Amino acid sequence: MADAKVLLNQPTGDMRVPHFDAKNRSHAFFKGLPVTFLCTSCFVEHFTSFFSLNKKGDGSYQFTLPLGEGPIAWTILEDVGKMTAGILERPEMIGQTVGSASLHCSAAELAAQMSKATNETITYQCVPWGTFAAFGFPGAEELAQMFKFFTDNEKEFLVTDEAL
Repeated sequence: MADAKVLLNQPTGDMRVPHFDAKNRSHAFFKGLPVTFLCTSCFVEHFTSFFSLNKKGDGSYQFTLPLGEGPIAWTILEDVGKMTAGILERPEMIGQTVGSASLHCSAAELAAQMSKATNETITYQCVPWGTFAAFGFPGAEELAQMFKFFTDNEKEFLVTDEAL
């Protein structure tokens, strides 16, 4: 691992989201090594597998998440490679923690973009994070905590800087 240049990770400080906490612990392990941490936001591709698009009776689709009405930072997986390449081309990035996002938009705006791209009607239904946590599927509570973190820390996730 000492030869690693970029680690794809999401170190986010002291949190109560287990998959973030584990990444944060690994971040501490690599401190002092010549690496750069790339912290990604929520992946849009989760809508093709992990986040469900539910077909409604009228033939349209809907996703239900506790994201509120404000903007969220989203990452498109293809962009992670481009961001990583940008980091690798800049040696001054070694030792840095770099946040990344492909776009900033609300879940409703993302639904509209998905509708346009797929030529299907896709809408967003907002639920409180506690309601989402109680849905009962494996990982529902952890996802609810993650989404709460995103919405509670909206300003930190929406900071913009130069593109890599």
